[in-house]
Amino acid sequence: QHLPSDFTKKFIAFQQYVIGLHKGHYYLLSQMGNADETPVSFDEPSNNIIEEIGTKSVIIETSGNEKMCITVMLAVLADGIKLPPYVILKRKTMLKDQMPTGIIVRCQNQGWMSTDLMKDWLNIIWNRRPGVLLRKRRMLVLGTFKGYLTPAMKNIIGEMNAALAGVPGGMS
Repeated sequence: QHLPSDFTKKFIAFQQYVIGLHKGHYYLLSQMGNADETPVSFDEPSNNIIEEIGTKSVIIETSGNEKMCITVMLAVLADGIKLPPYVILKRKTMLKDQMPTGIIVRCQNQGWMSTDLMKDWLNIIWNRRPGVLLRKRRMLVLGTFKGYLTPAMKNIIGEMNAALAGVPGGMS
């Protein structure tokens, strides 16, 4: 695959930045994390339909939930430890049902990450990961969602003794 030259330049610059941070601070692998959010759909109708040529209407079977999705923030440390998934439901109130153990579930009207939920993720997931009590300098690599890059968010991450590395747009 041929990539645009500006993509390659951005990627190399980002890679050099992260390597420079690592060399300059000698981060332990357990203190370097990468997190990103991803949408998860409940129903993915197939794009491939087999029907006779000339058929006037084609019925696509779905469960009726093709527009329903959740957002999941996934994170991994450089030593391979996976942090608990942070699930964001598109609703105003929490479900009364028992949630599975090992995941953190929150609600938000639009069903995606917000600045407030990012603060919650930092406190509930990032600040409670294995090795956090070592109080060593840490690095957190995040996508370029605007809510991660606000001055207030950068201050919060800085107060946690962490450097923030933002993955350039289109590279996460």
